[in-house]
Amino acid sequence: MREDNLEAVLSLLGVAVIVVDPDRRIVSDNFLARQQFARRLVGRQVAEAIDSAKLDRKIARVLEGERHLSTEIRVTHGTKQTYRVSIVRLDPSPEHDVVRAVVSLENITHIRAANKMRSDFVANVSHELRSPLTSLYGFIETLRANPDIAPTDRDRFLGLMENEARRMVRLIDELLTLSILQAETDTEPSDAIEVMPLLERVIAALAPMARAEATRVVLSGPDAPLTVRGKDDKLTQVFRNLIENAIKYSRKGSEVRVSVRPDPAEPDMVNVLVQDSGEGIAPKHIARLTERFYRVDKGRSRSMGGTGLGLAIVKHILAQHRGELRIDSTVGVGSTFTVSLPRA
Repeated sequence: MREDNLEAVLSLLGVAVIVVDPDRRIVSDNFLARQQFARRLVGRQVAEAIDSAKLDRKIARVLEGERHLSTEIRVTHGTKQTYRVSIVRLDPSPEHDVVRAVVSLENITHIRAANKMRSDFVANVSHELRSPLTSLYGFIETLRANPDIAPTDRDRFLGLMENEARRMVRLIDELLTLSILQAETDTEPSDAIEVMPLLERVIAALAPMARAEATRVVLSGPDAPLTVRGKDDKLTQVFRNLIENAIKYSRKGSEVRVSVRPDPAEPDMVNVLVQDSGEGIAPKHIARLTERFYRVDKGRSRSMGGTGLGLAIVKHILAQHRGELRIDSTVGVGSTFTVSLPRA
């Protein structure tokens, strides 16, 4: 292949490509290779330009006679990146009297990250389901082995079994909700929703829980209606989740404040703040709170019936609504969850 034709082909490829001579010196490259590894590649040794002894060895094998080799390498430039590498031998031709190797390097870091996320997700789901199933199995074995168990003990066991079954049902429901939300990310809601009446309904529905926790939920907002774009059921789910969490994690006898106001920095947005009087969250946890199954206190969350998916659902619903969630917290004082939504 003529040199100018080779250059043209390399420029059209959607992956980084270099061409290497028998001395393992780079004699040609394309834009993506220069962008990902160095502005100047031509004339440099492969081992100098791309910090991978494994890649250098594979290229040497192809130059010495093997027709084709594939491998994966990890390279650190800024952050660790993973590349799928394919190396093909070019035999001597009238234009070139020496053997060369063409090396393509496809960055698959995002694919590996996605695979790891899937593996972690499956492991987390398995763990979350195994825990209540193990409890149920233990209770069933106890009841079966003790047919003459006292009615009060039997009722206590049945109550515990019911709670574990409810937790499994809630986990499965929330997993299905997440799946649906991820499929609908590009569908932007367009209904006009008045914020204050929606919050009043959510707070009324959570009133029995608030009474049981001796917690008062106080709603405040402007007299003039504030309307946002959204879906009533989805926004109800967002605020129910946030207010329910605030009630759960506030100190008994304290107050949860829910306030509605226009965003002072962005006039086209409406802010809803949910402020609790709980223990607060350490800064190291805040960035990860919306990850699936992430919990600050795993034991406490499970004992309260939490699945570890609530804030992940909130994040996905708000992404669908072109809104956002901000979390501010002070340990020992409490937390504020701020939802920002576009005005209708």
